[in-house]
Amino acid sequence: MQALGIAEEEIPEVLLLRGTRNLRRHFTGYRELFTDVREIGSPNGLFEDVLIGRLGERRIAYASVYGPAMASEITHVFGRLGTRFAVQTGVCGALAPELMAGDLVIATSAGCGDGATICYSPECQSVAASTRLVDLARAATTGGQACLAPIWTTAALLAEGVDDIDRWAEAGFAAVDMETATTFGVAAWAGMEPISVLSVYDNPRQGAHLGIEESDKDHLRTEGERRALELVLYLMLNG
Repeated sequence: MQALGIAEEEIPEVLLLRGTRNLRRHFTGYRELFTDVREIGSPNGLFEDVLIGRLGERRIAYASVYGPAMASEITHVFGRLGTRFAVQTGVCGALAPELMAGDLVIATSAGCGDGATICYSPECQSVAASTRLVDLARAATTGGQACLAPIWTTAALLAEGVDDIDRWAEAGFAAVDMETATTFGVAAWAGMEPISVLSVYDNPRQGAHLGIEESDKDHLRTEGERRALELVLYLMLNG
């Protein structure tokens, strides 16, 4: 509390993490969702793009993070403060053949290819989401509007090749991201309940990759992000 300059009554109940390389852009956008917003940091500048605000009656912390290191640091700090829930969101690459741009993925667990989870649990190969929060998300997304499945978390976006993608898919992972396993792993260490709600950016097993613009999918991605945010807000208010 001293390092962050906050009082005990300001400790949030929920931590929301947005996985993104566009840290400031998403920070600015998410800031508009909350009232009584206070941007926080640390004396040595270690933490940026972090805020505490209110959503309804709940106090929420938000941080833009990219990759395992940032996700672990922010989850660690708020977990030690006593924050009860950790909600990860962002985009993912689909691995399951039926998933396409704009679809929602709710991770039931995450495979630990991140390199950070083992710092907290050395023997851990997969870490689970909160069953209670997953059930709540399932009830809020009736009619097959989301895929509930294990996902894989990797640490190096550009390093993945076709063999990696095929191996992850054959192991039963429906999608791949860069933060979920870390957030789940550190949350478990800190006694927090975690959940991850992601929207699909593309499906590399269908020939899509980051070098292709695919502007024809922009409307699908926008709608997917809207639906993911709607579900995240519901979980933060009702979890």
